[in-house]
Amino acid sequence: MYQFDKLKLVIWDLDETFWKGTFSEGDVTIPNKNRELIKDLTDIGIVNSICSKNDESQIMNYLKEQDLTDYFVFPSINWLPKGERIKQLISDMKLRPSNVLFLDDSLSNLGEASFSCPEIMTGTPEIIPDLITDVQKVNKKDYSHKRLQQYRVLEEKRKAREIFTSNEEFLYQSNICVTVSTDCASNLERIHDLIIRSNQLNFTKIRSTEAQLMSLCSDSDTKCGYVSVKDRFGDYGIVGFYAIKSNQLLHFVFSCRTLGMGVEQYIYNKLGRPELTVVGEVISDLSNREIPGWINQNKVNKTSKKMKIDNLSKHSVLVKGPCDLFQIYPYVADTELFDTEFTYVTNTGLVVESTGHTTHVVEALRLTEAQKQLVVQEVPFASIDMYNDNIYKFPYKIVFLSILSDCNLGVYRRKETGERLAFLEYIHPITDPSNWSNLIAGQYPTANFHFTDDILKKFAAQYEFIGRNTPQQIVENLTYIRSNLSESCVLVIMLGGELCYEKNTFEAYRDRHIVHKQVNAAIRKWAENQPNVRLIDVNKYIIDQNSFYDHFNHYVKPVYYALAAEMVAIVNDVIGSQISETARSKMLLIRAKEILAPAYYKLRKVFKR
Repeated sequence: MYQFDKLKLVIWDLDETFWKGTFSEGDVTIPNKNRELIKDLTDIGIVNSICSKNDESQIMNYLKEQDLTDYFVFPSINWLPKGERIKQLISDMKLRPSNVLFLDDSLSNLGEASFSCPEIMTGTPEIIPDLITDVQKVNKKDYSHKRLQQYRVLEEKRKAREIFTSNEEFLYQSNICVTVSTDCASNLERIHDLIIRSNQLNFTKIRSTEAQLMSLCSDSDTKCGYVSVKDRFGDYGIVGFYAIKSNQLLHFVFSCRTLGMGVEQYIYNKLGRPELTVVGEVISDLSNREIPGWINQNKVNKTSKKMKIDNLSKHSVLVKGPCDLFQIYPYVADTELFDTEFTYVTNTGLVVESTGHTTHVVEALRLTEAQKQLVVQEVPFASIDMYNDNIYKFPYKIVFLSILSDCNLGVYRRKETGERLAFLEYIHPITDPSNWSNLIAGQYPTANFHFTDDILKKFAAQYEFIGRNTPQQIVENLTYIRSNLSESCVLVIMLGGELCYEKNTFEAYRDRHIVHKQVNAAIRKWAENQPNVRLIDVNKYIIDQNSFYDHFNHYVKPVYYALAAEMVAIVNDVIGSQISETARSKMLLIRAKEILAPAYYKLRKVFKR
């Protein structure tokens, strides 16, 4: 059974649970009571998720047709065992299993979930009528769906976090803003809700009533404050509360939504580390006396943040490409002049690495909107943003591109009309039937797309594999791109690494350093005769095997820091006369002691060359 008063999340199985029937075997029917239940749960602040064994793209398309996708967050839809998936889902949502109900018609799946998460509440579809009754008794409503939106923010953050090599880099990139307010009486209901519902980050576990809180906030000898948080992903609202009397914390509580952001550490140190008696179990350590540098990092000196960019447009610098450029960007402190187009994840979970692929940059201008829509409509792993043409539309003064994805992805051409797209590693063409079983089973990289035999057959009938871009093709594409930018725009190309990574385990990267040498040589020769083309050569900073992080294209922090310095130098050189001296000095984020590996100091002489 379940305890309704503890419930924060309902995880739904789909076949024979949320709907009648088995999706892969034919039509399914969603009972109206279940439709209404997920809406009613959302209206009272309880969120819904999915753990189902099905094809994700097909299920999400069906839910979209049914106007139901907006009611589910963190859906886990694949063919893997459910126990570990549910455990990961709950962890990603920063919840406790004891606040989660898993509904499934299979006793085996329920048992598996309980084994992985012993405290989870479980039930078969037979308990749905009881759940409906309990929901109808709740008078407090969340018609604006604030709680759902807060988990949407967490969902977006999880996807963005996957691209970073470290959590600290992700936090610095998140632009976390923390504010403390003292008008607690006007927000008493939210503060009381926080105290009652929070456990993981409730340090004192005092469950005061609203009347007791009002008395506390009115006491002139007690210092009270509530904490609000926002970052580049969204606004979390009020997520924390403290009450101090005689230098002792009576309340110190935070929402689990901010878990891992360091907010409680930030507040505790800002308050001067008053006396705190921790009651019960909490999952945050306050022993670190340092204030997290990633919180309010832009508030240190508000006057210096104001760049003199009167003579510059908002769209002055574009950084467009895969992980190498993405990893450099966090080291650029003030990015008011920058637009970015990096590897992204669609709302169906598809990972799109080709936004900076030169073939897509060319097709973004060459194809008509109708042609782009044709590709997206008939290719389920295509996304319209692959053909983003902002690079041509806006008056950029500098454009940064990388050749990494050109040296990795396979290129396909529509047989009838010639439209091109790049997707997945070239080494396993998806038009080759001999690769299909491994693609369907997920034995080859699939960018989180779930292939079926029908999808592969249809794609192979319509598209042909033309291979990985050759050095000549890359140069031809760059020529097209350069000729269609404004004459004054500076095109900056990030070259690939040429040092062999001795720990490589990926077949597709076995000869990548050789490929990069060939491509780099062709680009260097081409660039010699091109106006307003510059190159950033990572090979100046890849010294030995210690320069790699965990992958041929992933480097240690000092390498990215040095590349960021070169990027900033180019920006200052090209448009520095239009930027204030203060802005130029603040653009590069110099925090070597705080965020760079000790190797920085060993390599700093190399970085200066």
